[in-house]
Amino acid sequence: MRKSKRTTKLATAKTSVASHDKLPLIEHLYELRRRLVYVAVCVAVGSAVAYGLEQKLIAVLLRPSHGQHFIYTSPMGGVNFLFGVCLDIGLVVATPVIIYQLLAFVQPLMKDTTRRFLLTASTIAGFVALFGLAFGYYIGLPSALNFLLHQFTSVQVRPLITIQAYIQFVALYLFGSALMFQLPLILICINRIKPLKPSSLFKYERHLIIGAFIVAFIMNPTPNIIDQLLVVLPIIITYQFGIAIIWLINHGKNPDHIYSLREQDAQRQAERASRPLTQLHTPLPVQGTATDVIPTPIPEPVPQAAVAVATRPRQYVATAQRRQYAPLRGQLVQ
Repeated sequence: MRKSKRTTKLATAKTSVASHDKLPLIEHLYELRRRLVYVAVCVAVGSAVAYGLEQKLIAVLLRPSHGQHFIYTSPMGGVNFLFGVCLDIGLVVATPVIIYQLLAFVQPLMKDTTRRFLLTASTIAGFVALFGLAFGYYIGLPSALNFLLHQFTSVQVRPLITIQAYIQFVALYLFGSALMFQLPLILICINRIKPLKPSSLFKYERHLIIGAFIVAFIMNPTPNIIDQLLVVLPIIITYQFGIAIIWLINHGKNPDHIYSLREQDAQRQAERASRPLTQLHTPLPVQGTATDVIPTPIPEPVPQAAVAVATRPRQYVATAQRRQYAPLRGQLVQ
């Protein structure tokens, strides 16, 4: 019973995907606009909630600076700072909705994708993003700010940073930390579009390690190797975890060319079954003398019983043809 329900869901998903692919470009643009409206509404609601908690949220965002003083250099600087904080919090709150709308928009490219998978993936991605934000806030951000704000100071050199620049740096850092833990989800989505091989993913691991060190130097530009490894190791571990998930998903599945061969075989069988009896088997030759002129019989319409015989094995079809041409042979013998 469970298998039949699952098969029905997959068939519905394939039908919706097939119909979605036939839509013109303007329909895809309308769908993109609709999903962007949903995201904008969720971000606006999250920003409104953040505005009611502005003082607490500002204190939380300023805590990693260890008492550093900030300024703003224009009359509208304070308003821009508050707007930036509320917008960033709204984006964090709307993260599961953003991921769900993104996956739903690219759903036609992914094979056997159902709404349940989209909901599960977006929910898990939201929790993983929160974990990445916590990791960046408690571990990576304090060490990076400590190096950037106190390493280059002296008696005459003091950091004088605007609050807008500080919030932008914190937002980008936390965004990178949240995105860093999304590698398994990215690999799963790519695998649904085009199946991946764990062996090929292992080949690209060296490039990933180099890229991880570059990202670590940008996010945490300290000469301390331990601070660098705090960023490099999570990237490598999440990549290995993603490879393991890809192996578990693709384990026991047939490659794509097997599926294509099966589909071609099913199409040819359907074509054979749809052919009439006169095309499936040629009539038996009529034997006679060279002087006899035997007119070619005009084939009569095939009755429904003969169509049923066409689906039977070959020996039954041959027996039916012999019975059909038996009276003609008797006339020739006479």
